[in-house]
Amino acid sequence: MEMKKTVKVNFIGFWNSFNKEDNLFYNILSKKYIVEISDNPDYLFVSPLGKAYDFMKYDCIRIYYSGEEIVPDFNLFDYAIGFDDIEFGDRYIRYPFCFMKNDSFWSADKLSAEKAEDILSKKDIFCNLIYNEDSVGGYRKELFEALCRYKKVDAYGRYLNNVNGNGISYLEKREILRRSKFTIAVEGCNYLGVTTEKITHPFEEHSIPIFFGNKNINSDFNENAFVNCHSFSSIEDVVNRIIELDNDDDLYLDMLTSSPLVNDDYAKDKYYALEDFLYNIFDQDLNDCKRRVDSIVSRHYNTHIAYSRYIINNKVFQYITNKIDKR
Repeated sequence: MEMKKTVKVNFIGFWNSFNKEDNLFYNILSKKYIVEISDNPDYLFVSPLGKAYDFMKYDCIRIYYSGEEIVPDFNLFDYAIGFDDIEFGDRYIRYPFCFMKNDSFWSADKLSAEKAEDILSKKDIFCNLIYNEDSVGGYRKELFEALCRYKKVDAYGRYLNNVNGNGISYLEKREILRRSKFTIAVEGCNYLGVTTEKITHPFEEHSIPIFFGNKNINSDFNENAFVNCHSFSSIEDVVNRIIELDNDDDLYLDMLTSSPLVNDDYAKDKYYALEDFLYNIFDQDLNDCKRRVDSIVSRHYNTHIAYSRYIINNKVFQYITNKIDKR
């Protein structure tokens, strides 16, 4: 039997709950390789939530992953996984955060008419808003206020809270979604391709998302299964559509039983494409899989970035910027 290849990897800049030994990338790689978490890695997965440019101290194969609306810099990374719908040889793949699961591809239960009727009968919340802040442009607040003129929208997060004032836990959020006919699913910004758990969490709990953010959302998800705010000319028109659904059980159930994805295998195909993308990187010899350019100009560029890292992480600089941010 052929011995599995050992690959030394590390992860930096990811969210606080991120587990280096139980995540989508680690688990995909573990199917084919012996994966060793190392402080001296041959491959570094980088996300943008840590210290600025901290990845620059690692001179290895760098693979960028963004769960945020940050475009990868291919001068600094060999490969990238992100939101943008672009092609760049074998260096990039689009895999939006909405499909991020540790162990498999994303899916939601497909409801029968009977099951959907049972779910609807147990819903006792018209609509929820669960955020800690407004979106860029203020659309969350606008939509919330417009819907509240029709019926109360229960705001359980710290932002606009009108229920308990303290916010809720992740498990409590899931329960609120389950009880809600509708969920305000507004992304933090209006950026093409950016699609997060804002839409998939309601789908998983059978609450109809009222979505605003990625204008190309219907490339990933079936518009018959949610309210796409981009399909309406005004917030008033969005509200009128929700009122129509709220007062017609047949219309609501048609939407609830519609498949969330553009086709049933869409998320599965995305997952297997990500597998192929990663295996293409790790199957190669280390010298062969490097993609960053090594030239006089690129070294000059990297020197500037390294200097920026030093300045940004300098305590005096941090103190001054913190003072400015609090003004």
